[in-house]
Amino acid sequence: MTSSAARDILALNTDAGDVDSALKALLDADTAFAARLLVTLSLPGLGRRSGIEPDDLRPLFGLRFVQQVTAGLLLEDAGADATGSAILAAIAAQAIASRISLPKGEEVFLAAWLNSTPAWRQAPAEWGPGAELVAALDRHAALAPEAPLSGARADLVAQTVRLGELLASLALPYPEANLLDLMQRAARIGLAPGEFAGLCADVERHAEEWGRHLGRPLKAGFAFDLGAPSHAVAVRFTTELADVYRYLLQNAAIDAETGLPNARYFRTRLESEWAAARRRAGPLSVIAVQCSGYAAGVARALREGARMQDVVCRTAELQFMLICIDTELAYAEKAAARIRGSVAEQDMGVSLGVATLDSMISSVDDLIERAQSAARDARAAGAAYQAWQAS
Repeated sequence: MTSSAARDILALNTDAGDVDSALKALLDADTAFAARLLVTLSLPGLGRRSGIEPDDLRPLFGLRFVQQVTAGLLLEDAGADATGSAILAAIAAQAIASRISLPKGEEVFLAAWLNSTPAWRQAPAEWGPGAELVAALDRHAALAPEAPLSGARADLVAQTVRLGELLASLALPYPEANLLDLMQRAARIGLAPGEFAGLCADVERHAEEWGRHLGRPLKAGFAFDLGAPSHAVAVRFTTELADVYRYLLQNAAIDAETGLPNARYFRTRLESEWAAARRRAGPLSVIAVQCSGYAAGVARALREGARMQDVVCRTAELQFMLICIDTELAYAEKAAARIRGSVAEQDMGVSLGVATLDSMISSVDDLIERAQSAARDARAAGAAYQAWQAS
């Protein structure tokens, strides 16, 4: 059932000017695969949107997402997941993500589904997992009690994927996972044993839906009983551990050096503001700030130069991002100029890039990349700041 259109979809380049028409042409040429792709996107873990049309795919999901779902279907056709463990891990990981309020649970679903084959790791950068996520998945392959707590998004995604894989193993007839390992991993992302019953029920229900769609048996049966006396000590210990980690993860949204919200908070907040701007058809801008050193001083200058409604975050060692809510490009440029002046008064140098939500930007990642690209261009040109303009 392998589709040539599916392979051509993987070869599309998001930077190509005619990518929308190219994607539509491929789907029009293979209506069977197009229908299958649309149904897949409506299943648990991948959006639950009904009535999707081919023209909706890139505006709603972005090309990267569509390509990753396509890759999953190709792997399914190739029999890469003969035991069903990969799709069960994906279902479990997404259910876990929803319980720890990890934004974009569909990313977790795809990471768990596609991580079943090494080929995904060698996929093109445009739609592959990315070096940061690959490193995080490797970092959390084994439970390392001495590993430092990390609130970084890639680490949380990787931990959720690995926990999903463990839970999926326990749903198979001959599980390889260890229940205590499962509870400890769950605690490290703030998930207590008391939440497992609802989690397992979701996995069982969603597995039936996916099984019907894939046309093969896909059943999840969980036999473990956390209420058994033999588990009492482990349950009590991991419940307390989950409370501690939940508190620590909530506070991990703050960058210790500057006191600003960190990359995790920035991502969550920007996704929320993006959704709000889309609903009301309002403006939204971001400003990327790249500095050459002394992050604490730059952070202080940013706080002084930013407007009251601007959200200033530190997203990397020498990078900051500002979310400019209800701000059109012209006003975002003025905000960037004011920030640049505030930094210059303290004899520090930065490069700034401005990007504003418009019809050429189809995702949060797109908006971030436009601003960061403009900042890089500004640095290369020796300019104070630069705005990304749709051409």
